[in-house]
Amino acid sequence: MTGIPLAAVLLAIAVLAAPPPPRWRLGLVTPRMGARGPALVAGAAFAAVVLPPAVLLASVVLGATLIARRRRRHRAQDCARAGQTLAGALETLVGELRVGAHPVRAFSIAAGESEGAIGTALRAVAARAGLGADVGAGLRAVSGSTSVPAQWDRLSVCWQLAADHGLAMAALLRAAQRDIVERQRFTARVEAGLAGARATAVILAGLPLLGVLLGELIGAHPIGFLLGGGVGGAFLIAGTVLVCAGLVWADRITDRLLI
Repeated sequence: MTGIPLAAVLLAIAVLAAPPPPRWRLGLVTPRMGARGPALVAGAAFAAVVLPPAVLLASVVLGATLIARRRRRHRAQDCARAGQTLAGALETLVGELRVGAHPVRAFSIAAGESEGAIGTALRAVAARAGLGADVGAGLRAVSGSTSVPAQWDRLSVCWQLAADHGLAMAALLRAAQRDIVERQRFTARVEAGLAGARATAVILAGLPLLGVLLGELIGAHPIGFLLGGGVGGAFLIAGTVLVCAGLVWADRITDRLLI
C-alpha cells in the first residue's frame, strides 16, 4: 500500500495525535468535534474501504490508544480545575461562616462565586440546606456529579463531625480546604517529576517507526513488507499492539504514583 491510502492513514493518525487548540487548553471553549470531526470521519471511512485488513486493524488499535490517552489527559485536567474551584469555594465558605453567616447563605455565596459542576453542586447543597435537610448527606449526594468525588466525601465527613460533636464548622472546613490545596501541590510536583519519564516512554514507542524509516533509507523496503499483507501484516499488527500496550502500561505505572 502506497500513495493515497498511506497518506490517509498518516492523516488520520496526525488528527488524533495533534494537540487541542489553545482555546480548549485554556478552558475558554468547551471541546467539541468541531472542524476535526468531518475530516476524521471521512478519513476513517476512506481507510476502511481501501486499506488491507492488517493495516486497518493496526490503525484501529493505534487510533483507540491515542483516543484513550487523550481522554485520560482531559480527565486529569478536569480534576485539577475542579480541585482548584472547590478550594476557592471552600475559602469563601469558611470566610462566610467565620463572620457568622448562616450555612444556607454561606453555601449560596460560595456557589455564586464558583462555576461549572462545582457551582452547580454547591447550589444543590444550598437548596438542600434551605429545606432543612441533612447537609452532610447532601455533600455526599452531589459527589458523584463532579470529577473530584473523594474531596466531597471528605467535606461530608467534616460536616458530620462538626454537627455530631459540636466542633467548629469553619475550622474543620478550613482543614479540608488546606488538605485539597496540599494534595494539588503534591500532584503538581509529581506530575513535573514524571514529565521526563513520560517523554521517554513516548520516544521509546516511536523508535520502531524510526527503524522502519532507516530501513527505507538503506533500501530494505520494510514499509512494503509490512503493508503487503501476509507475514508482514502479522508483524505490523503485532508491533502496533506491543507499542500501544507499552504506552498504556507506562501510563498505568505513572498514574499509580499519583494516587
